[in-house]
Amino acid sequence: MKTIRNAAVIGSGVMGAAIAAHLANSGIPCLLLDIVPTALTPEEEAAGLTLSHPKVRNRLAVQAIAGLKKAKQAPFYDEAFAERLTPGNLEDDLHRLGGVDWIVEVVVERLDIKKQVLQRVESVWQPGTIVSTNTSGISLRDMTAGCGEAFKRHFLGTHFFNPPRYMNLLEIIPGESTDP
Repeated sequence: MKTIRNAAVIGSGVMGAAIAAHLANSGIPCLLLDIVPTALTPEEEAAGLTLSHPKVRNRLAVQAIAGLKKAKQAPFYDEAFAERLTPGNLEDDLHRLGGVDWIVEVVVERLDIKKQVLQRVESVWQPGTIVSTNTSGISLRDMTAGCGEAFKRHFLGTHFFNPPRYMNLLEIIPGESTDP
């Protein structure tokens, strides 16, 4: 049996951030990664920041964590659990995925983007690490086309229902090659 000591969620949108919060509620420290912004906000420009500044590069994940703290349906059991989330981005922090027990992909529902993300994940993936996708409609087979067999054995769908903290549902979807 695999023990999940730490995790990473890729995609800090509504569902990705809420899944990360739910993992934090369970005592699991979690990386929350997103893409690197391609433009500065007016506030960042006024502060003299550049696109290479960590505050800019991690902006999406940082904003998502801040948004979790303000949500009407509190995603955290205790707001202090937000400290279990570490914001980052897929460029600077991709290598950190090699040190987690579970990686949850929660990016936009587009096959081409999911495939790109999963190929990048596989490049740093450590054998035995569970990788899942929070999709309900895209084929797992199509997402992992081109991935190695070992990766496919550790890949599955984990469809969380919104909001994860309040919906006591998690659909587990094995792929054709997923190990039991």
